[in-house]
Amino acid sequence: MAVYRITRFSSPDMDKAMELAESIRDSLSEVRSDFIDVATDDQGNGVVIARYPDSSAMEDATAVAQQALGQLVTAGAIDATSIDQWTGEVAISY
Repeated sequence: MAVYRITRFSSPDMDKAMELAESIRDSLSEVRSDFIDVATDDQGNGVVIARYPDSSAMEDATAVAQQALGQLVTAGAIDATSIDQWTGEVAISY
């Protein structure tokens, strides 16, 4: 069963955050995700939507995801206190 990890965050400088996010593309390509999308608004809010084929793939990706977010936090591109994660299994698809 496919699963999602959805991570909300805020950034004081979304352009910087997206520039740094581009620099970690290679490390994220190593995980077994169906896709990882990042959406942002014009208020400094963002959301990472990652879909994995199963819970095992998501758990295997956890260390890489934490390291990637950590790099963005360390660089000051993401407010660490704003990070909020949610995970869930696909219940129905259309």
